[in-house]
Formats: sequence, structure tokens, C-alpha cells
Amino acid sequence: MKKTFKNLTLEEKIYMFEEENTVIRIGSCEPFYNIKNILENTETPFVEKDILKRIDPKFSRNTANSIIAIAMSYNKKFIGKLDGKLRGKMSIGAIGTDYHILIKNKLELIKNTLNLNGDIFVDTGYLVDREVAKRCNIGLYGKSGNIINKKLGSIIFLGYLLVDEILKPSEKLIETNLCKDCNLCIKSCPSGAISEKGFNYKVCISYLTQCKELNTDEEKTLIGKQIYGCDICQIVCPYNKNKYYEKFEDIDLFFPQIEKLLFISNNEFNETYKKTASGWRGKKILQRNAIISLANGKYNLKSIELLEKVLKTDTREDIKQYANWGISKLNQKREV
Repeated sequence: MKKTFKNLTLEEKIYMFEEENTVIRIGSCEPFYNIKNILENTETPFVEKDILKRIDPKFSRNTANSIIAIAMSYNKKFIGKLDGKLRGKMSIGAIGTDYHILIKNKLELIKNTLNLNGDIFVDTGYLVDREVAKRCNIGLYGKSGNIINKKLGSIIFLGYLLVDEILKPSEKLIETNLCKDCNLCIKSCPSGAISEKGFNYKVCISYLTQCKELNTDEEKTLIGKQIYGCDICQIVCPYNKNKYYEKFEDIDLFFPQIEKLLFISNNEFNETYKKTASGWRGKKILQRNAIISLANGKYNLKSIELLEKVLKTDTREDIKQYANWGISKLNQKREV
């Protein structure tokens, strides 16, 4: 006899919220002692510095007994046509509505529908999101450091709900070397951030696009034409082939027009970028990256004219410095 929703177990009801682009799993709230030594010896940006808070869920919610973790695909493909305009590149993770909002809304739906007692975290909690996903059996680590899920691959955003209810953990994944002899992500990473020894965030292109300060020419050059984020290690990963993705035709989403971005108003920026995952970094950082994108491209008169216009119209001294640097770099290419 087929069960009705009313007669399902609480765990079965939670799994019913899975969709084509999501995976939901359950884990315990035991402390993550397995990563304590790693965290103590690893420098990581944008995270809580107190190691105890990062390994014990009780610091986030002292009454929590279980974790409901979610993985949501952000895989997107551009199916439109390129034009001849000067454009940068945007990570697919920064296209469309900010994933913090999407995942939070999904977890709130689960929490409120099932009357669960808990707190929601989407890149906002003390815990290591990827370790939470692994604990809940969303997936296992690949050489890139990303969690790989059988259904969605590794192009996923993560979030979790700490709940007071005692839930049965999801079926445990068998620990295995997913990548074996494959090293495509290592070979393809332009900056060498990924290696057999681990991950060096300081030269990761995605990290550099978010840094407040870029101190060397090497850092600026590594960014290439990226306005925000980087997808190279994800694109080459075999686990992301033939997986769920959304189609987009809007060229400006994937390849922002440099001229528009350099002279965008605050209102236009808020409407275009503030609701995306890149918006938290603010207009200045994206405009800085747009200048770097021009400087890393081929010499042409239009690029020089745009940077000279920045010098004449922008009152921010740090932006002017980047514009001067960009002009100098482009002129050096002209002289070669």
C-alpha cells in the first residue's frame, strides 16, 4: 500500500523536498574533530577564526541534534552569440539570483512546512560547509577541493539547517578516491592554485577577484578577464559532464560589457548586480576587475579611450591608479 505524505517518516518527508537541481541529506551534530588539526594549520579567508566554533555545531545552536544539508546546482550554459564588444567574464555562480537567497528560501520551506526547530546557514555559519556536506553524505571531496555529488556533480552551492529533532542520518557513502589518476583540474588551473599537495587560495583566481587589494602585477595578470569568480576547475571536471544545467541567452549575464560596468550608476548596479552572489563585494571591486580585464586584453584604441575616460570622470584615487596601470600595460603591448 502506497504511503501518503501524512504517513511518511519525518526523514522521508524531508527527502520529498528534493528537486531536479537539488540534493538533500541528513547527518548528526557530533563535533568535527577530524578536521581540528587541519584547521589549526591552515589559513583560510572570510571564515571564523575560533577553531572550536568551526568544529562544534553546538556553538551555532546549542540544542541542535541533527543537520539537514542541501546541495543546489548552479550549473548554467550560455547559448547565445558573442559580439565584438569589449567584455569581461562572470562566474556562473554569480549569474541570476544570489544563491544565499535561493537556498535559504528552500530551507525555510522545509523548516516551516515540517514545523522543525532550527537555524539556517548559507555560507554564514561557523561550520565548514563542505565538511557538513560530506558528513551528511551529499558527496566526497575531489582533487579540486570541491564536494562531488553523484547526481549534480561539483557545480553546487551548499547550505544547512541545524535542527533540534533527532533524525536518522542518510545512507553513508563509501569513502573512495573519486579522481583516481585524473588531474584535469590541476593541469587546467591557470594560477596553480590546485595541486596534488592541496589548495593555495592566495593565488586562486576566484579569490583574487574578491580581494580588496591586489598588490602585484602577477595577481592582476592572473585574473585575466574575470570580473568575478572562476569556473575553470569545474568546467573541466568529468563529473560535471551531462549533468543538470540551465540555459541562458543573455550575453551580458555571462560576459559583462566593460564600458557599461565602468560607468554604471549606483542604482543600475543595485538592479543588475546587488541581487547576485557578486553584489556583496560592491561596485568598486567589480569595476577594478573590469579595468584589469581591459589591461589583460589586446591593445586597442577603444580600451585606451575607456581608461582615459575613467581618469577624467572618476574621483576615486585607487580606481585612477588602476586605470593608469592599465594604460601603461596596454601601451607596453603596443610597443612590442
